[in-house]
Amino acid sequence: MSKERLKVLLVEDNPTDALIVKKRLQRDLSFDYEITHVVSGEDAISVLEKDMYDIILLDYNLPKKSGLETLQEIKIKGLKVPIVMITGQGDEAVAARLIKEGALDYLQKKEGYEESVPLMIRKSISEFRANLERERLQKEIVIRKEELEKINKQLTELDRMKSDFVANVVHELRTPLSLIKGNLDNIDKGFAGEVQPKQKEILGDVFRIVDRLARLVNDLLDLSKIESGKMELKKEPLDIVGLADEVIKDFEKLAIQKGLIIKKEFPGSAIVVEADRDKLTQVFVNLLGNALKFTDKGEIIVRIIELQDEVQVEVQDTGPGMSKEETEKIFDKFVRVVAERKEGTGLGLPIAKDIITLHKGRIRVESEPGKGSKFIFNLNK
Repeated sequence: MSKERLKVLLVEDNPTDALIVKKRLQRDLSFDYEITHVVSGEDAISVLEKDMYDIILLDYNLPKKSGLETLQEIKIKGLKVPIVMITGQGDEAVAARLIKEGALDYLQKKEGYEESVPLMIRKSISEFRANLERERLQKEIVIRKEELEKINKQLTELDRMKSDFVANVVHELRTPLSLIKGNLDNIDKGFAGEVQPKQKEILGDVFRIVDRLARLVNDLLDLSKIESGKMELKKEPLDIVGLADEVIKDFEKLAIQKGLIIKKEFPGSAIVVEADRDKLTQVFVNLLGNALKFTDKGEIIVRIIELQDEVQVEVQDTGPGMSKEETEKIFDKFVRVVAERKEGTGLGLPIAKDIITLHKGRIRVESEPGKGSKFIFNLNK
């Protein structure tokens, strides 16, 4: 295996010292040394302007231009090369200044010092290359950071444009949907003539479709408000037990039609929280509606537990349950985790999560395949 070729610039005015160092390097097997020897700082600067070197061994005591002055000039010229100062002075203050002025290391010129030269070269080369790599990585990090910031800015702008577009489309849809529903209602009530049974049946199907579209429009509107930061909470002291009871009454008929039971496990007294009544109602509606949608037999339990500083609400069903992978993305927007055959926008749970988050609360789900699901949210009292 061939050795790495290493170009060394030896700046030494004492021919005996220069010869000692050369001979020692010739015996070293670490590199294939190519040594250029000059006797002054002026000569060193001259050859450095014409050629590149892997390392410089620079004597401190040089005639005319000293080793320190040579070191300073190399630094001013911006030449990137590791420099080891060889000095007969053992003063720590001198050594500290040499390092400050750009020397990578220094070696005291005392008896047998040449034996340390190969080791010093290996150490300095390794350190210098590590520094270069660190600088390269730092520059790359800065470049990547700038690129990411630029991309993030573009994505933020695109997200804003998307939210504005969705909001505008939703507003455009709401008016014609209201008109359609109003006209259908007039037809259903016979204002446009007697409605036959078959027509009633068809109108019923159309009403359900319009209701689905209306729910989608409302969900998209809520989503756009949340994402744009325009959803504001109108907090007030609110009995969460009473609110849950009201919402459950609206679902009881639907549950009976499916052969399900909604059980309430509530404390005996009111629990007051600071919350937005309409938004918290929407959370209960979304969680109960979700439970009813995916539960075909068994029961749904709504549980309210008073803790020391907060209240915990649980909506538990006996539906098909979910895998760990599914529960991890159940609150993701537009992700349809369970059964595609079920109708819905896929936005109910993400919106519920966003509303609870706006209240500075927490929401999560516990579920296993075949064992149903339990949605849990906590709010501060």
